Amino acid sequence: MSEGSLLDANLYSRCLAHLAEARKLDFVVPHSLPIPYFGDLKRYLASPLRVLTAALNPSDREFPEDQPRFDVTRGLRGPAELESELSAYFTRNPYRSWFSAFEPVLNGLEASYGGKMAGRDHASTALHVDMCSPIATSPTWSKLSAAQRGKLTRTGRDIFEWLADELEPSVIVASLGWAHLQEWNADFQAGRHWERLAEHGTAANGKPLRAPLLVQIGSISSRKGRPLLFVNASAADKPFGRFTTERKIEAGQTLLISTES
Repeated sequence: MSEGSLLDANLYSRCLAHLAEARKLDFVVPHSLPIPYFGDLKRYLASPLRVLTAALNPSDREFPEDQPRFDVTRGLRGPAELESELSAYFTRNPYRSWFSAFEPVLNGLEASYGGKMAGRDHASTALHVDMCSPIATSPTWSKLSAAQRGKLTRTGRDIFEWLADELEPSVIVASLGWAHLQEWNADFQAGRHWERLAEHGTAANGKPLRAPLLVQIGSISSRKGRPLLFVNASAADKPFGRFTTERKIEAGQTLLISTES
C-alpha cells in the first residue's frame, strides 16, 4: 500500500511504463489504459471472500470511441488516478455482455462485480484480472501470433503475479483452454487431471455431449510461494459459455463450500 493508492504504487507505475513501451506495437489498441484489474478495489479488499475472475488480456471493446468506459487521459496521469479509473469500471459503462457470463458463478459464491452488474447486494465484491497481459489488443489474444503474444507476455505475467500477491485472493475463477494455461505456468501442466468440481455429460436440452462440461479445481503458487486456489471451467467464446445459468450458479455454490472447508 502506498500514499494515494491502496496497492503498491510501483505496480501501477510498472503497468504505465509497460503500456508506453507497448504502444510501438501495431496490434496494441491506441488511446488505451493498462488494465491490471477491473472493479471496486476498496470493496474487494473488505470482502469476506476475495474472488478474482481471470482471462487472458483485455478486449479492444474496453475502449469504444463513442461510449468511453474509462477516462483514459486521467488514468494515465499516475498510480492514484489509474487506480481510481479501474475501480470505477463496473459503475460506469462495463462490457456487460461479456462480464455477465461470469456473474451467475459469482452469485453462487455470494459475490458480484457490483455496480451495474449487480442485481442485488452480495456479501463479497469480485475483481477481474487478465493473466497474460494488462494491455488491450486488436485482434484478440487468441488471434495474435506466438511472436506477438511474446512481446507482451513476459511483462504481463510478472504484473499478474505481483498483483496476485497484492490482492491475496481466496480463489481465482477462469474458463480458459488448458493449452493457454499450460504455456503460462508449469503449475498448470497437471490441470487437465485436477479434481472435478462439477461435470455435465448432457446439454441443457438433455442431449449427450461429445466431451463433458467440466469445472476443475487445483492450486498454483504465487510469486511469494503462497498457494492460490484456482478453478477452471471448460472454455468457450465467453466465460462458462456452454453452461446454463443454473449450472453456473451451482458451480459457484459448490465452490463456496470448497472454500469454507
